[in-house]
Amino acid sequence: MSFQLDWQGLEQSFADSLCERLNAFLSGATLPSFLGPTRVHALELGSEAPDIQVIHVGDVWREFREAEAQASVHAQAQEKCTRSSTPPPRLPMRLRTFRHYENDEMPLSVQGSGDGDSVLTDIDDASSHRWSDVDSDVGTSDMSCTWEESAREQSIPSMQLHFSVQWLTSTIRLSLTSSLQIAYHDDTVMSLPISLIITGLELYAQAIVAVDGVSNCIHVSLTEDSTEPCSADGLRQVYDARIRVRHQGQRILPYLGVESQIGEPVKHVLENVGKVERFVGDMLRQWLEDELVYPHFYTFYL
Repeated sequence: MSFQLDWQGLEQSFADSLCERLNAFLSGATLPSFLGPTRVHALELGSEAPDIQVIHVGDVWREFREAEAQASVHAQAQEKCTRSSTPPPRLPMRLRTFRHYENDEMPLSVQGSGDGDSVLTDIDDASSHRWSDVDSDVGTSDMSCTWEESAREQSIPSMQLHFSVQWLTSTIRLSLTSSLQIAYHDDTVMSLPISLIITGLELYAQAIVAVDGVSNCIHVSLTEDSTEPCSADGLRQVYDARIRVRHQGQRILPYLGVESQIGEPVKHVLENVGKVERFVGDMLRQWLEDELVYPHFYTFYL
């Protein structure tokens, strides 16, 4: 099921609010040591709307519910430890990071079906280590029962939707500034200002949006998209070998147009430095893989 977005009806205030959120994220993000403070100055969403289709509607995955239950337990433990001044128990996962599984332990909802490769078969070895249940004070069965009991009393319906998102645009404009820090013996000896403008992109992804009415939160993640029909679990599979040879971030974001300017305008300036622009694209794709591509996800509380 596809639907039309009133893209032209989006007001500039919406883009400005996105800029504020991006700057809030960048202010708390861990950047490479050679990059100075980074700030987004302007965002124009352009005139070309993304093509969005609803391809699957189902129940919230158990793994999302378990992650939320673990976060709640950790928050309660932190509150108790704050009162007693004792260190809180270790939380073996970030709230926004999905639980990791070995290939043969992946939940059925993400294994895919048929003879083709799953969309997640090339997750690197570093992200395939399973977190042991012994690190938790709450059992899986207890969390499932608690969630099912709370689901009967929830005010917001719980559901999980999968969207096929394809966005090809050459009218988007995102301008940001940063600086290249050149250090010697831990001291910054030179700082070169950088101005970047994103002028276009191609995005092919499947967005996973899980609405948890029990915890009043939304889990958001991305995975790969393809023209193949969905399997029973709602995930598409990628069979094109020419596409699968790339990394996940490259397959989801195959093109990113960037214009660069290095140096101070009153002095010498280098424009459209290809290596810098490719580096920016690689960094963004790596961030997608590390933070937002399944099995990683972000949680937003309502």
